[in-house]
Amino acid sequence: MFAYTDPYIRSADHLDLLSAGPWQSMAPIVSEALTGIRDGVREIVELGAGTGLGIRVICDAVPNARIVAIEPSSPLRAVLLHRIASDTDMRSRVTVENQPFPAARLPESFDALVMINTLGHLDRSAREKLWQVIATGLRTGGCAVINLQQPTTSTAVPEFEMAREQVGNRTYHGSAWAERIDDTTMKWHMTYRTSEGSNEIDATDVEYLWNVIDSRTLEYELAQHNLRVSATGDERAGVFVIESSN
Repeated sequence: MFAYTDPYIRSADHLDLLSAGPWQSMAPIVSEALTGIRDGVREIVELGAGTGLGIRVICDAVPNARIVAIEPSSPLRAVLLHRIASDTDMRSRVTVENQPFPAARLPESFDALVMINTLGHLDRSAREKLWQVIATGLRTGGCAVINLQQPTTSTAVPEFEMAREQVGNRTYHGSAWAERIDDTTMKWHMTYRTSEGSNEIDATDVEYLWNVIDSRTLEYELAQHNLRVSATGDERAGVFVIESSN
């Protein structure tokens, strides 16, 4: 069985709250990319569904399509399942898969694949498997929608605040910094804090490796699988649409 180490097990209680803001700017770009294939769409895969912020976007953009949401992190999947089960429309359309890629059980063919803020978890070998899945599974006229998070080259990143949100009397903070490991790998260090006024209630440190890839490398890798790629939306979001070259 594919070994999976959950990088989010210690930070899951912050992630849905702190990710909602970034998804507000990402949502219209993903929605627009999917709207172009809406007619006749039957099945969509979301790889790295997290807590389900993207699922709502996909469901709204492509009415009636069935969705397979892949999320191996148990605490994130708990929020994902709650979000889906609490909505009558999503509950009837979304199936949740718990295995990580490439062990995940995927449909043999699909009309779209969405992968936002997740590609860096895959090394070159796993990316090759993903490109092969897209090349062989994507139905005619379909597309994959992915993003490349900054930085797209391996470099040290000084600490910065990612987000903060207040709920009741408490404020939830997320900050991050990164170190360069080699030409294609970084290690991100995240700190998630909870405070009330000037008092810190708790703090959790998380670290994980991240595989970087720039747009030129992406284009080269995809071309080996007869796939073409084009940027879409605000350049700062780093969103790309992948289609068959046939």
